[in-house]
Amino acid sequence: MTLSQLNYFVTVAKNGHLTQTAKELLIAQPSLSQAIHKLEDELGFALFEKRGRTLILTKEGKDFYPYALKVVRSVQNAEHSAHNIYRRHMENIRFAYTRPLPEAYVPKLIQSFFENHQNQNVNIETYSVSTADILEALKKDKIDFGFCSESGADPEAFKIIPLLEYPIQLAAGEKDPLCRLRQVHPKDLLGRPGISYTEGSSMDRKISGFFEKYEIQPDIRYRTSSEEIQKFIASGLGWALIAQSDAPCAEGVQILEMPEMDLKRNTFFVMKKDREPGKAARRFLNFVLEYNGRYQT
Repeated sequence: MTLSQLNYFVTVAKNGHLTQTAKELLIAQPSLSQAIHKLEDELGFALFEKRGRTLILTKEGKDFYPYALKVVRSVQNAEHSAHNIYRRHMENIRFAYTRPLPEAYVPKLIQSFFENHQNQNVNIETYSVSTADILEALKKDKIDFGFCSESGADPEAFKIIPLLEYPIQLAAGEKDPLCRLRQVHPKDLLGRPGISYTEGSSMDRKISGFFEKYEIQPDIRYRTSSEEIQKFIASGLGWALIAQSDAPCAEGVQILEMPEMDLKRNTFFVMKKDREPGKAARRFLNFVLEYNGRYQT
């Protein structure tokens, strides 16, 4: 007894005709008839009887039909599940990214990836979160890749590829008194309200290290995310050190010259070393590296 025989039996029972079933299953009618007879020989009882031109189930065939149908549907479900698994692992790409990637970087990256006809059926899932959340998602295999900032990711567990580097600069609202200075030095920030990133974030640690170097305790009055910090600056709430990509500053924000400022913000492409990416994810990995080379030229 084979799966093909059971499938033939179930389909003939549904149609009631050998000719129609043979066309539906794309096999020759004699081959279909032979398969049904062979199944009946193995079972030891007839499955069908003729009523004119129609085949109807015998009593034994009616009793056997639910079991055969269950097997056929189980196989169909398994095939459907296998297809979904293939799409999820081979044709799905899941990644997360953190700011301050240039605003258009991820959309343009995806758009360029889909320009290749081979990639048009790929499904991409992406979202923006903190570097800590990205590393946790990578550990749990919830995503394939991450675009992270400086993170202290374990190089034994993760493959870490440098992608982008952009300067960290002093910014203030255009009406801030600091904007009247030709140059601003770290000591000029003393006593002036400052804005920083979420406490403990990579940017917060980097900025804290800068001020420790100059033995200065800045007056940080507000903390917010990379996405919101320029809005705080433009509102006149204070100065901030921001990672400035190639995107223009928000309206009302002015970049100030600080000769001592030598900090850089880096973005890395990160993936687990012990996880083999699917076919589409491997293509995406190679594409990102090639795209990044073009992006920076």
